[in-house]
Order: sequence, then C-alpha cells, then structure tokens
Amino acid sequence: MPPAVALVLPALNEADNLAEAVAQATAALDRVDGGWELVIVDDGSTDGTAGLADRLAEADARVRAVHHPENRGKGVALRTGVAATTAPVVGWTDADLPFDMEALGRAVARLGETGADLVAGVRTNREEYSLRRRILSGGYNALVRTLLGVPMDDVGFALKMMRREVFDRADLQSDGGFVDAELMAWAHRAGLRVERVGVAFTPRVAGESTMAGPASVAGILRDMVLFRLGRLRPRTAARRPRGASA
Repeated sequence: MPPAVALVLPALNEADNLAEAVAQATAALDRVDGGWELVIVDDGSTDGTAGLADRLAEADARVRAVHHPENRGKGVALRTGVAATTAPVVGWTDADLPFDMEALGRAVARLGETGADLVAGVRTNREEYSLRRRILSGGYNALVRTLLGVPMDDVGFALKMMRREVFDRADLQSDGGFVDAELMAWAHRAGLRVERVGVAFTPRVAGESTMAGPASVAGILRDMVLFRLGRLRPRTAARRPRGASA
C-alpha cells in the first residue's frame, strides 16, 4: 500500500542544506496520518549532493534518491520525482529551507479539511525583504496577473501540495522555474479550488541560489510567454534517471 503523502525535494548543488532540509521535512511528515515518502531528485549536482542524497536514503527507507546525470531544470526534476511515487497526495518544496518545514503538515491538513484540489504556500513576511527583492517579486507577480490573468500573489513560492490526479491533469510543461506559476495559472484556468497557507520565509544561509541568475530569469520569462501563447513544451527529452523505479 503506498504512503498517503509524497514530498518531492529537487536539489541542485545543495550539499550544505540537504541533510537539514530532510531532517526538518521528515519531522513534519511524521505528524501526517497514513505514512509518507520523501523523494530527493538530484538534478545534476556537482558538489556532493548526489552522494549525500544516497546516504540519506540508505539511512531511512522512507527516503528515496533519484539522479539526473546533468542539470535539467526544476520542472523536469518535479516530474521525475512525482513519477517515482504512487502516493495519492503529492507536493514539493525546495531544499534550501525556505520556511519552517512544519508548514508541510499544515498544507496536508488544509488539503484534507477543505476538500481543496491544491494548497499553495504564501509568504507572510515579504515586507522584511530588501528593496531589490521586493521590486523583483512584485514585478513577477504583476506579470503573472497581467499576462496570465492569475488573481493571486506569490504564485512562484516553493510550497505546493495537491491530489495526485490534479498533478496528472495539469500536465506541466515547463522544464525550469516557471513550473510553480504554470501550475497556479493552469489551476485558475481550470476552475480548481486553491487554498493558501501562510508561511514565514527564511532566507538562504548556505549555498547559492540557482534561480536568480540571468539565464534562469530569462528562461522563466520565456516560458511565461510561451504558456500565454499556448506553445509551452518541454525542451529536454525524457530520460530515465538513475535510482528511479522501472
């Protein structure tokens, strides 16, 4: 019998954060009824993340590690992770500890209590950001509202929890960081019930962000335009990651 909940943790060069992220996530998921599974997707890391993911999986049978031989993007990593589990509820967050992981339990509970199709995290402390960060975040959310017609803020935040059939229906196409906003835009268009859970964002304390560079930002904007035009398709061919089930 599959576990009730599976959490996918995409990781690119997160050797400094991964062990703590897994420890916090497992502590939160231990409070969830029905059992859980955590799928680490090493997305072509070069800093020791791959070996650490394998050791964490060896230490706990509920933790699995799958590997991309090269970096393929967050969207691909999420599709790989969800494909590796049969849990009826699936979700994801990032491995850089963007919030107190206890919110995972609240997201699962909100999904069950409200009958929602999708639960998404929303940051409650963005006023503490630097001016530059507030401008970038506000500009991105304004673009999503204007270009995609999504009447929600913080659509790109990395906490999502949903019923498995919702993920399957979404058929997400983005290979990169647009995938979170793509899911929210699709859910809005499909008329799904979306609930939010407030979380206090915690800034990265180790490692470097892979989402804020010019190439990543350009890729997100490109995918947003292609989604708006109905032309967004995966750019990378499907390959079986190491560690995935046959």
